[in-house]
Amino acid sequence: MSLTESFTFKLGDSGIVLNTDSIGLPFFDINRVTGLSNAPYRETERDHEGQDGGFIDAEFEKGRHIVIEGTAYADALTMESYLDTLKANYAPSTSLVPLYFLAPGRPERLLFVKPLGVSYDWDMFRRIGTANAQIRMFAEDPRIYDSTEQSYTTNLTDVVTSGFGFSLGFSFGFGTTTAVQNGITVTNSGNRSTPATFTITGPVTDPQIVNDATGQRLKFSSITLTALETLVVNTYYRTARLNGTSNRRNNLVQADWFNLEPGETSIRFQAASSDPSATLNIKFRNAWR
Repeated sequence: MSLTESFTFKLGDSGIVLNTDSIGLPFFDINRVTGLSNAPYRETERDHEGQDGGFIDAEFEKGRHIVIEGTAYADALTMESYLDTLKANYAPSTSLVPLYFLAPGRPERLLFVKPLGVSYDWDMFRRIGTANAQIRMFAEDPRIYDSTEQSYTTNLTDVVTSGFGFSLGFSFGFGTTTAVQNGITVTNSGNRSTPATFTITGPVTDPQIVNDATGQRLKFSSITLTALETLVVNTYYRTARLNGTSNRRNNLVQADWFNLEPGETSIRFQAASSDPSATLNIKFRNAWR
């Protein structure tokens, strides 16, 4: 847990806590936060031909504009220093930064945002150590996440053979699938689907990740991981990177990209061949609208 007081906000792991109940100057008192309700939907509207009425499509959400409005309090001599610190905390960033917040009765949650700075005016209230300010951010991914990341690990569930070759003699087999275990069940406790990061650790050849709930799979071909090599598959960015750098998206021969739906999902880890020490790690956060 990063925050301990309800109704508080913080940008980044070492950012300034806003709206704290702590006594003493300086502090930031929040008056209003916008952008935490439903994210705006991407709407397409069309009319019926030859009759009244029409259609609307609103399947996907846009990014969120987050605005925090409040008042900074400090003594007259330290106000400018405090505002400088706020501006540095919320300076524009090329990478996403977690915005943590804590509501009463709920675990800490976060959005991944790009800060857009702090706006305020100089007015007569600066003389008494107050400044009305507005903090803006943009969340490219509209999902609100639990700040605690879930992590599950499983070993190989099936070894998938490729069948038989020619010429054939009798009697012969048609190839088999040898079951090792029944996979792993993961739970998204949120109210919307959430992306996941799958990390495959070798030794393994031609791995597959199977979503038993939907039949979707991420199947790789012509790729072999030696001991301790990793293949990291990110379903949000739709990337596959070997050892954190090399792009192996071209080895993905069946790309049924999927997120984890609310509730339980059974995941199986398959491969053409594998050592018993090979693993699949699944990381995700519960996601909310």
